[in-house]
Amino acid sequence: MIKDIDPPNIEPVSLQSAKAFLRVDHDGEDELITDLIKAARMRIESHLSISLITRRQYYEKSVSETAGLYINHYPIKRVIAVESIFADETQRLHPSDYLVNLHARPATLRLLSRSSQQAQALRVELEAGFGATVEDVPMPIRQAIMLLIAQSFEHRGDDGPHAMPMMVDALLMPYRGLRL
Repeated sequence: MIKDIDPPNIEPVSLQSAKAFLRVDHDGEDELITDLIKAARMRIESHLSISLITRRQYYEKSVSETAGLYINHYPIKRVIAVESIFADETQRLHPSDYLVNLHARPATLRLLSRSSQQAQALRVELEAGFGATVEDVPMPIRQAIMLLIAQSFEHRGDDGPHAMPMMVDALLMPYRGLRL
């Protein structure tokens, strides 16, 4: 599972855009709409295993007898560091100790060092996301966020989770990756 080191400093949809989409022309709902934007972004990122706004994150996974792992996350810009986690220590690997293929989906990391292959887990620090600005996030994903915001705004106070609307699912379909 991917975890943020530095959370995104902006959301892929602005408060003004969301208010215009919802046809809200007052400031009384700003806090709620801001929370709905964040919740919609987090739901889509989790649903698709993607990062929308570029930021530093880490991926930690137990390692079996294999000599590497799949990083089921997209789009990964670069790997910053890789650490082998042993029972009693953590060892930072030199870039010559592993190979990374960021063009594959999911991205792959293969260990070249025998000692690293004996680790209990690997922690990969990476930079992932479509870009640093709202415009870098693909328009269909931004539209899906708006639709989720509208659904949550309309059904606030209702009990239970809501299914992903069919239109949102259709907009997100091209961005689904292989689940491993």
